[in-house]
Amino acid sequence: MQDDLDDLLAEAARRPVVPSDALMNRVLADALALQPAAPATRRTTAVQSGFLARLAGLFGGPPALAGLGTAAIFGLALGYLNPTTTLDYLTGTSADTAEFFPEADFLTTEG
Repeated sequence: MQDDLDDLLAEAARRPVVPSDALMNRVLADALALQPAAPATRRTTAVQSGFLARLAGLFGGPPALAGLGTAAIFGLALGYLNPTTTLDYLTGTSADTAEFFPEADFLTTEG
């Protein structure tokens, strides 16, 4: 059974299937018919952008500038607020004695 399959596959490998020119022309014609048309270009006058628009473009556009601003505000807030004091206020203990995983054995035990 295995030899029959090997013989069949070897025979198929010896005779590659080549599509006819008529088939290739029909496929290419269908593909070209389904291509979207190029948008009509309009001549527009160059708009003079302001300083903030150029600055936002320098950093990668408004989304990148928003992320950069968020990171800057968070950095300032984190630098201004002492994280250990905030943790003391929330937990009622000091940061030196707070243990988040007092026993880490649960990570290695089964079931």
